[in-house]
Amino acid sequence: MMVALLQMGRLSGHLCCDGKRIYLENAAEEIVRAVTPYLSVPLVYKTQEWHGKERVTGEAVAEPGTMEHFSALVLHYLPCKAGVRVALVWPRTGEDEEDG
Repeated sequence: MMVALLQMGRLSGHLCCDGKRIYLENAAEEIVRAVTPYLSVPLVYKTQEWHGKERVTGEAVAEPGTMEHFSALVLHYLPCKAGVRVALVWPRTGEDEEDG
């Protein structure tokens, strides 16, 4: 499971991805309002690859609930479109879940 610490000013919350779904945990209402529209829709993002010395750009679509979707959210959609800062991303183990 992956977790991202989200921040809006002094407000915070967690965005979690367990590989089957992406959901908010302990998030302030303002963060919930900003993030929710992006959780259930496919996200388009730009890609680039190198073929020899040539850079080839394209687009890809990340389907909701996937790790690819989580990555698109934390790398582009939340900071650039929703105005939510992604302060930290880390893997959550079973031990972490028991602690908190």
